This record gives sequence, C-alpha cells and structure tokens, in this order.
Amino acid sequence: MQNSKAKMDEFKTKFMDLLHKQTNRQMKIPAMGFSDYFIQTVTADTLSATAVAATATAPSTVINDSDDPTAGDPGSAHAQKSDQEILESIEPCYYMSDRNPQLYELKKVLSAGVDYELIERTISQLRTQQKVLNKQVLQNILEQRNACSNEFVAINDTQKKLEESLWTCQKARSYLNYARTNLTTTSLEILASYRKREVLKDVLDTLCAIKKLHTTDVEVQKLLVEHNYSGAIALLLQCKSSAEEFLEYTCVQSLHKKLQETMMLMEFQLDTVLNEMVLNFDMRKYAKLQESYKLLNKSLIAMDQLHINYISAIHSSVNAVLRGYNDPHADEHVKLLYEQMCCQLTADKSIPCLISLCKTFWTILASYYQVVMWHNNYKLYPSEAESPDLYIQEKLKKGQSRIWNDILTKVCIFLQSAHLMTLKYDQFIQVLSIVQRLKKVGIEFCGEQSEKLIETMQQESEEFFRRYHISCVEEICLFLDNESWTAVDSFAHILQLPEFRSVRHTLRRHKSPPVALLASSSSANNSPISNNNCDELVSVHSQEGGSSIYGSYGYFLRFSEKSSPFDGGLDPAMLEEDILSGIVDEASCYFSEESDEEQKSLQSKEFDDSSQLLVNNTALNVLRCIGRYLQMCKLLHCISPKIIASMLELLDFYAYAVHDIFAKDAIVPIGSLYTPRLEQRFRAVEKNVLKQIKMWPLNFSSLANNELANPDTLYGLQQRIVAVEAGQSMLQQFQTLKHYLNHLLPTNERPMLASYLEYEDFMADVAKPVYICVTSHIIDLSAVLAQMAKVKWDVNHVIHQHSSYSDVMNRNIQNFAMRLEEIAKEVPIPNTHVWNSMAHVATHLLVEGFSNVKKCSAGGRALMQLDFANFMSFLELISNQKFPQYGAYVDVFVKTYYFSAEQFEQWIKEQRHGELYSVKQLTNLINCICGSDKRTKQKLLQLLDDCNNAMQHGPTSAHNTGSSTSNLSNVI
Repeated sequence: MQNSKAKMDEFKTKFMDLLHKQTNRQMKIPAMGFSDYFIQTVTADTLSATAVAATATAPSTVINDSDDPTAGDPGSAHAQKSDQEILESIEPCYYMSDRNPQLYELKKVLSAGVDYELIERTISQLRTQQKVLNKQVLQNILEQRNACSNEFVAINDTQKKLEESLWTCQKARSYLNYARTNLTTTSLEILASYRKREVLKDVLDTLCAIKKLHTTDVEVQKLLVEHNYSGAIALLLQCKSSAEEFLEYTCVQSLHKKLQETMMLMEFQLDTVLNEMVLNFDMRKYAKLQESYKLLNKSLIAMDQLHINYISAIHSSVNAVLRGYNDPHADEHVKLLYEQMCCQLTADKSIPCLISLCKTFWTILASYYQVVMWHNNYKLYPSEAESPDLYIQEKLKKGQSRIWNDILTKVCIFLQSAHLMTLKYDQFIQVLSIVQRLKKVGIEFCGEQSEKLIETMQQESEEFFRRYHISCVEEICLFLDNESWTAVDSFAHILQLPEFRSVRHTLRRHKSPPVALLASSSSANNSPISNNNCDELVSVHSQEGGSSIYGSYGYFLRFSEKSSPFDGGLDPAMLEEDILSGIVDEASCYFSEESDEEQKSLQSKEFDDSSQLLVNNTALNVLRCIGRYLQMCKLLHCISPKIIASMLELLDFYAYAVHDIFAKDAIVPIGSLYTPRLEQRFRAVEKNVLKQIKMWPLNFSSLANNELANPDTLYGLQQRIVAVEAGQSMLQQFQTLKHYLNHLLPTNERPMLASYLEYEDFMADVAKPVYICVTSHIIDLSAVLAQMAKVKWDVNHVIHQHSSYSDVMNRNIQNFAMRLEEIAKEVPIPNTHVWNSMAHVATHLLVEGFSNVKKCSAGGRALMQLDFANFMSFLELISNQKFPQYGAYVDVFVKTYYFSAEQFEQWIKEQRHGELYSVKQLTNLINCICGSDKRTKQKLLQLLDDCNNAMQHGPTSAHNTGSSTSNLSNVI
C-alpha cells in the first residue's frame, strides 16, 4: 500500500510539472507600455503577427505547430478546428478567479483511473488552447495600441498640470507667509473691536424687537377700537413672524403663545362682527372684515360662515317676533315650534305680526343684497388668474335663492296658520298688499317668482273670497229687507263710489280695448296670461306703470335695511297712498287719491256727458261689493275668473230678488214672458246662491200688503220702477268695466263675460213680469170680457160704430196715463217698457174675448177690426208709441176668418207649436170657423189635442205661475 501510494504521488508531481511546462519558450509576449523593447519587438514581428491574426480569424485555419505532438496526426480532431472554436472550447472554470483549474483537470483525468492516452490528449488539448489564447491576447494588445498611446499622452498632460498647481500653491503659501509676518497686532485689535460692535448691535436689535413684541397687545386693542381689523391682524402676523426668530429666549416663547391666543380671540371677534352684518350692514366695517379675512387666508371660510349666520338669523328672528305677539302669560319654559306659535296667534294680531315678520325679513334681505353688491363692485384677489372672487360670487348667487326660499317657507306657514279667512275685507286687502310687496321683493332680490307664496295665497284667497262672497250676498239680503225702494239722489257714475276710486284712471284708459290687447286677441294660445298662472299676481296691467314717482325704481334702491316697504309711513316725497299703497302703484294700475279739488275737477270732466242714474240703496251696495271685488281682482289676478263670476252672481241675485218681490202678484199667468236665457239665469241663482245663504226667503209681506196691493199707488209702480231701473243702471255701469275686466281675465275666460254682457235685455225681460203685475190691474179684465161676450158678433151687416167695451178700455188707459204723469214727478217713467206691458195685457185681453165668440159673421169680424183699430189708435195716441208686434198679434187672429180651408189648416199647424195663442183660443177659433165642416174641424182639433198632450208631458217653466179668475185663465 505504501508503495502504491508513493507511486501515485510521484505521478501527480510529474503531471503537474508537465502542465506547468512552457511549450514554446521562443514566444515572447510584449510588456505593457511603450518601451524600446516593445517598439523593436513589435516592429520586427509585425508581419508574422499579421499572418497569425489572419490565421486566427479564418474559420478553416489548421493548426500546424512543430512542437505539438498531434500536429502531424491527420486524424486529429484539433487539426480541423479554428482558433475561434478552440477558444470557445475552453471550459468556464479557467475564467473564474475562485476556481482551481489544476485540481479540476487532475480530477477529470483521474476520475476513471490512470489513462495515459487520456492524459496525453488532455495535455495536447491544453497546449493548443494556450497557444491560441496567447495569440488572441497578442492580437488584442496590438488592436489597443492607439488607445494606449492616447492614454499616455493624457497622463503626461495631467502631470504637467499637477506641476503648475504645485507651483501655484507654493507661491500662495509664500504670500500668506508674507502677510502673516507683516500684519501687526493693532490691525487684529481693530477687527476684534468691529466684530464686537456688530454683535452688540445685533443684541440691541433683539432687545428692541422683544420690547416691541411686549407692546403689541396695546396697539392691537387700539386698532380694534378703531375697527381697523386688517391692521390689527397684520400687526399680529408680523409680531408672530418676528417672535419665531427669537424662540430661544424664554420670554419670547411665552409671548409667542400669548400672540397665538390673541389671534384666536381676534378671529372670534371677527366672527362676531361678521354676524352683526346680518342685521346691520356697514360697508366700511364689512370692507375691513374682508381685508382681515384675506390676511388670514380665510375669505372662503368667512363666506360660508356668513351664509350660516343669515340662515340662523332667519330662524331666530321669526321665533323672536312670534314670541312677542303670543300670550305674554304663557309658560316661557315650554318651547313651541314655529307652526305651533303661528296657530296660537289671535286674528287681531295676525296682520301686525305679518308686518313685523316682513320688516325683519327685509332687514336680512337688504343686508344680503348689499353684501352681493359689495362683492360685485370690489375684488379681493384682482391679480390672481383663478380668483376666489368667482367662487364667492357663485356662492352668493346660490345663497340668494336659498335665503329667499327659507323666508317663503316661513311666510307660507304663517299664512296657512293665521286664520286669514276670518279677517275683514279691508284687513285681507292689507294682507294682499303685504304679500304683493313681498313678491316684488323676491323678484328684485333673486329673480324668483315665488310660486309657493302665490299658491298658498291663492288657496287662502279662494277660501276667504268664498266666505266673503256669501257674507256680501247676506249683506245684500239685509239691504233688501230694509229697502224703501226710493231713488238715491246725485248718482251718475260708479267712480263716485269710494270703492272705485283706486281704479278711476285705469277705467278711463280702458274705455276702449288697448291696441296691444286687440293685437293679441287673435292668438289666444299665445296669450301671456295663463288660466292657472298665479304668477300674474302682478297682472298684465302692471305694464302700464304706477302713479308713484318712485315706481320705476326697485325697493332695494328706495329703501335700506333701516326702512322697509312694509313701514306704515312711506317717504313723504311719494304720493299719498291708501290701503293699497305700495302694491298696485307699481303693479296694478293703482293711483292714489287726489285732493278734493282735483277729485271734483275729474268728476266734472267724467260726468259732463252723463245724466243722473236711478239707483236705490241696495243697488249701490251691490256696486260697492263689485268695487271691492275689483280691487281683489287686481291683487289676486290668478282667481280673477272666480271673482268676476261672483260679480255676475251679485247682479243676477239682485234681478232674482226684484223678480221675487215684485213679480208674484200678477192676476194673469206670466209664464210665457220668460225667455230661456232669463230662466237659465234664475235657475243658476237658485242653484249657486240661494243654497249658500240662510236668510232666504225674505219676508216682504208689509211691502206687498201696503204698496203692491194699493190701487192708489198704481200697485207700487213707483217702487217697481225704482227696483227695475236700478238693476238696469247697474248693468249699464257694469258695461263700463267690460274692457278692464277683459284685461284682467285670461283669454280662455273672456267668452264667459262676453256671453253675459251680450244679453243686454236681461233687466228688460225681468221688467215684463214686474210691470204686468201693475198693468193687469189697470183694466177690469172680467168686466171687459163680460161686455165682449154680450156683443152680437153674427150680424149680417157691417157696423160703423165700435163697441162699448172699447170705450171702457180707452177710459182705463186714459186714467192710467194720468196716473203715470203724477208718478213721473217722482221718478222717470220707462215709457217703453210700461206701455209695452199695457199693450201686451190689452191685446191679449182682446184675443181672449174674440176667441170666446161662438158664432161670428163677416160683419162680426169687421166689428172686431173696428174695435181693435179704435183701441190701438187711442193707445198709440196716449202712449205716443207704436206697437206693431201686438197689432199683428190681434190682426192675424181676426183675419183667420177670411182664410181658405187650406190656408187655415196650414196656419193651425204653424200655431200649434207656437207661444202666441193658447190651445183654448185655437180650439174656440176652430169651432167658430169650421162649425159647418165637421170633418175639417175634427181633423184640426185632433192636431191641437196631440200638441196639448205633448206640452202637458213636457217640462214646464218654474215661473209659469200666477193667480187668475175663472174666465181669465188663458188671458196671456
């Protein structure tokens, strides 16, 4: 074992020597640098090196070295490899510094035992690789020759510069040595004294700054007293900045803390003053505040805080106002909500409380408005591109709507809880006046139309007007119950009434339709007024302007936060205004009252062409109610259709009452006197008006017993004339309001008014049954019919003398005319209506008498014509009028005797559906004319029976009633 081990060690030694042995000792590797040896050797071997490089780069170059034992072996693998392949075949471990290539090769060849052939091949391969590697290294050195030369040149330059720097340093040191040796002690002392002086100056400045910091509090308080907030903040900021430089001193540290506390107190005081701006805006203070917040860099935060203060002020101020008007004995510890306080408010305090609320709101709005104007006129950051001023203005614009909506909510809750429907008319008009002003304030403040306020006021107004309308009707009933039916002196026009005084100028301007109205009437769909548009609280007639000399200026220019549009007394420079002051002067064609002299002059101009009208107290009261309704129309344009419809109900109710009082004592049936339109009006009154009042029917028994039944007074003809003509005068005066009412009405509601006013014969139709009640008593109907029955109508010859009953009727007519002359001394007689009524009764009496004739000859018919001609000529002579309608009524009835059979039958067919002659009269006429022709008589009577049955089963008039005698049941 020891021998084998010794042999192995010897083999390893030989192998290692073999590896370290240089195979080509003649090969010389040049040293680095440009030595003479390098230049000579490289120059001598240039040619051979070039050849070697070419051989190395050629891929097919064959290694042929005489020293290589394998060089002559044609089958060797290395003979076929290029230098590049040989280089690539070198294993990576030879390039690693941490690896041992000797040990690696030894292990590789001895891993399978001692194989001499493997060892030889390995040695040969390693020699070849070394040789190729040496050649490659030499080639790389030659390639880097120029770079190496350049590097040596740079090194030489650097060496020269180092030498120059060394010389400069030596020279500087020599100069410094010279200066040190030549500076004297005196110069150094001067420098030391100067340094001490500078240090002392710094200490003195520090002491002065600290002293100034200690006196800052006094100066700040002085600036605050002068309201110079920006100066105080600037001083505090300056002192705070100065104190930060001397925080190493203990006294300054405490002072710095105190300055911070003072700054916080300053900000709190700024917020307090900012809150005061809500109710007491001061432009100078506000400008200083904004400058202060700008210095603090809190302008945007201040604006947010300002809006919070305004919202808080609205809520706190309304509660304070309501607590002042509530019961003082109420428990103060019980905190009530705003709605509860509004409900507890008594009716007599509602208007003063509303005024106080509006004044408070005005103070807040006026202050906010001035804030907006200030920021529009002054810029806090004019030099910045994205200026915070834009944010502030946008914030203020949004805040306007929010603040106004909060105020509207409070006002609407108050209006809904304040029991406005229990107020009197003048009080409610005052509420409308306040709301009107408040609405205009909203329009000027933020452009809001206040739909919520108008909707709330519309609901309250409709409820109030419904109750008020009923009270007005009941008031008219009281007037009717106490009416003496006598004429009121010195009444010529509705403008005499105080209720119409506020619209005097408006009515003059609306005597004829405005040009703009005529132009717009052709396109109803484009009308600026909507039926449900309550935004027309300021109605279209507001375009006409107002009387006030301030009418063209807004409230925010005319008033400040200390004076408001809701004050009782306005600026003395403004014209005198009554209960509607401040509303309709700018919005509703309102004009203030003139002085007595101006009023008289205006009235004289207005009434120059007007004659005195016949009216009574009840009619005047109706007109006054209409005047009050008209004022409400102007202030509540959104419910004007309902108000105007109520005006028409008042007129209809008066006519219905006149009919009910004076048209119930007729002794003849009067149903045929009622036109369909008249009956429609009366039915509407019964349905819409009478059911709402408790006082109807009224008791007129004393009037009926004393006046209406007294022949000496012509059965109350004077009272009847006053009643009817007063209604006619009312309609006539109401016609003067036509164009103005059209102006107030929306376009789609105007046909209602036009339909009402086009029925101009309304009171004339009412007058017919009223006057029939008088004229039916003038002629003794029973006596005349009895006399007519005694006349022989079947005479064979023509009589030239009229009958005696005609003289009786003439005498009655003559007496009636004389009585009319006496009544005319008291009241004007409506001759047309009265004499038409007399002609109506007389002609129907004649037809009734003629129809009762059993047998009649041609001479009898001639006598009938003679009697009728005699009566009509006398009636026309006495009355000085013509009655062609009533003349034809009698004449046609008499001349039917001369018709042929076919003509008579055709005439009967035409009359059976008419209202001129009754069925009884036509039946008697058929029996008289067709007495000998039974077939024709039976045929015609059958036609009348069919018509009569149809009429009996059909609807009957509600007013077709009246008393009659046994012989006069069909006089009319």
